[in-house]
Amino acid sequence: MRCCLIAIEHARNDKSLTREDLAERIRKSERYVVAIERGERTPSLKTCDTYVHSMDEHKRREMDKMDDMFGMQYSISVENQPYPVLCTLSADGCTAHVPDFPKIVITSSTLDTALLEIKQQIQKALRQYKNPPIPTKQDQIVVPTNSVLVLVKAS
Repeated sequence: MRCCLIAIEHARNDKSLTREDLAERIRKSERYVVAIERGERTPSLKTCDTYVHSMDEHKRREMDKMDDMFGMQYSISVENQPYPVLCTLSADGCTAHVPDFPKIVITSSTLDTALLEIKQQIQKALRQYKNPPIPTKQDQIVVPTNSVLVLVKAS
């Protein structure tokens, strides 16, 4: 368990977060965070889940550590998170693809039809993944000149 607590502290430091920042993110007191990092308190799985969700780029790595330490499957729900979809418009219609699911590419005569099919394909893909990809942040995607970025929720 001490290993998990050290991982929490290192991840917090890697993100340049203060204990106060982390406490605010996990909705606990700063004293609680100090007690966890010192090994005086053991966080609940719910608190660990909140912590993992608060550390965007560290989510998968921390989940893997927790899987190893607790011997259980632990996953992030992506059901209500929107996935970015790049839609390229042309005279022939629309080609849409999901950067988080490279195999999902839809060509359709209208944007609406393409987005409906994309949503269905994302739903299908999510059912196939044990640990589905976490949606890429919108600001991390380069949008070409003749394209638009649309956020699509799978649910």
